[in-house]
Amino acid sequence: MLVNIGVFLIAIAFLLVAIYVAKLLLRTSAIISTLGSTVSDVEGKLDKMITEMEATIVEMNSTAIDVEHKLASTNGLFMAIKDIGDTTSTVSGVSESWTDQYVTDESLAGTRPFIRAIQFGEFSFELVRSWKKGKQASL
Repeated sequence: MLVNIGVFLIAIAFLLVAIYVAKLLLRTSAIISTLGSTVSDVEGKLDKMITEMEATIVEMNSTAIDVEHKLASTNGLFMAIKDIGDTTSTVSGVSESWTDQYVTDESLAGTRPFIRAIQFGEFSFELVRSWKKGKQASL
């Protein structure tokens, strides 16, 4: 009789363990199912994000090409501005040598005030140009 009671208690313990394992497996199954749906949602969002990123990269590439073409088209303008600056510098140098020649020439002594006025004007012009260049550089 004791053996029968022992077997009965073992059967009840086995039943309790089986019920616990079944509940545990059901919970695990629900968690895995939720995890699967979450992963598929993330996968869909990731696919959409990748296609949007590809479109953004294509748009950035076309923008970069457009900027490159626009910058290349301004090269002629800057070369022309450089040529104007070189010409202005040459003319300024020539006029400076002319005025220096007039100052040192003894036969033109009466033109000294006129030459001084030209030199002062040239100095003023260079001063204003330097000031404007500094002002533009600070912007």
